[in-house]
Amino acid sequence: MSRGPRWIAISLLSLALALPASAADLKADITVRVIYAVKAEAKSFDPALDDIRQELVDLPFTKFRLLDKLEATVAINSTVELQFPGQRSIAVRFLGLDVSGSKEMLSLQLAIKPALNMQMRVADGGRTLLGGPSHLDGTLFLDVTARLQEIGAASKPADDQPLRAKDTRANPAPKEGNR
Repeated sequence: MSRGPRWIAISLLSLALALPASAADLKADITVRVIYAVKAEAKSFDPALDDIRQELVDLPFTKFRLLDKLEATVAINSTVELQFPGQRSIAVRFLGLDVSGSKEMLSLQLAIKPALNMQMRVADGGRTLLGGPSHLDGTLFLDVTARLQEIGAASKPADDQPLRAKDTRANPAPKEGNR
């Protein structure tokens, strides 16, 4: 084998090792929080929404309450659905990984039945807040979070497993027998 083809073969092998086994092995952890917002005389925040309080303060509402929360691990091209008030439901479909830009993005299809169907991209581990339909005297908001994982991978690696390139765990302390 001449030097050129050998170099190409080694490059292709290293690229193959860096990618998931196949697109079918991808799945995403998706969380959708349904938030009810109204204009009221007294300000009020559900403590379950403290992590996004700064975003909510900028909205033209004064009272925010978490109505429901959907947490699911969804395989590529699969859908999860959540029923929420007013004979409505939200369906989230994981379409795959979009690597066309400088950052990996999860591609999701979001459908609020019966009225809205949209496709969106969320950064791996990122979230977005969407205005939803009116409900009673207020409005529903959807807080969507998505994180990529591989099928078969534990959601939290064991301490005795090697760190992966995207693993943000701190280096674990050595075990008692290994000192």
